[in-house]
Amino acid sequence: MTREERSKFIHGYSKLLTGAWADEKAMAQLTSNPGAALQTAGLDVPTGVVINVKTEMGTSGDLSDQIRLWESGLKSGSIDLYVPAAPQLSDSDLSDAQLESVAGGGDCCCSCCPCCSCT
Repeated sequence: MTREERSKFIHGYSKLLTGAWADEKAMAQLTSNPGAALQTAGLDVPTGVVINVKTEMGTSGDLSDQIRLWESGLKSGSIDLYVPAAPQLSDSDLSDAQLESVAGGGDCCCSCCPCCSCT
């Protein structure tokens, strides 16, 4: 997978997951018609490739695992698509230190452009 293909996959997979976690209809479409859900998220699946939606994985189930599953599935004609449960968000208040760490500022411009000093 090229860098551009990897970036497109990560973007589409992230869009797919956040949509499924936020909307029961999107999750229903994903489980009933995963090909259409993937296409809506910007991921093209070749005709004839079977998509198996999985909610459990034997491995950690991180993004690298899904990229490997995607690549091997495209080659074999059967993609295992891991859809983990929605992350549980805490509604507690952030401490001052936590707020400072996510608020930005400091020595990093956070633009992550080639001229950025944080990369």
